[in-house]
Amino acid sequence: MKYLYKLLATFDYESLLALGQSLAPSTKYNLTIASLFISVALPALDRVFGLDGYAFALLLMVFTAELSSGILAAHIRKETLSSMKLSRFSFKVFYYLVLISMPYVLAQSFLAHNKTFASTMFDWLHLFLLSQIVLENIVSILENVAVIDGKDKTHWIAKIQAKVNTLFGS
Repeated sequence: MKYLYKLLATFDYESLLALGQSLAPSTKYNLTIASLFISVALPALDRVFGLDGYAFALLLMVFTAELSSGILAAHIRKETLSSMKLSRFSFKVFYYLVLISMPYVLAQSFLAHNKTFASTMFDWLHLFLLSQIVLENIVSILENVAVIDGKDKTHWIAKIQAKVNTLFGS
């Protein structure tokens, strides 16, 4: 054991702990559990939700933007915040994540079993639900931003509808 400490000292490590902290510096700041969670969770995101880490982070940002803009809009409307509203939001996000992951996992399972028709069907459903969920959250954020700006909640949506109608000649 003495030899090991002498060897460590030649590399300017005063102990095994110092070597460990050099190899995993997050241990100095008690970030080991967080870094392990991130290291394990990020690769799983692709397998569960069909999204890479950046896309999933953006999805979480959309959820966070909806929540924070909703809280601010409620404050402006002089509505009281309640745990019920936060619970409703959490419940909604949970089901959104289930609706995103379920068709993706099924599509991958069918693909692994060479059932291409079923895989294609669930892959399409995954993309449809993901797109629809993101669009619904964007609409909600735009309603909240309109309220925050002191406008009617339909202000931004009406502008988008008008633009789409002019593009498609309706």
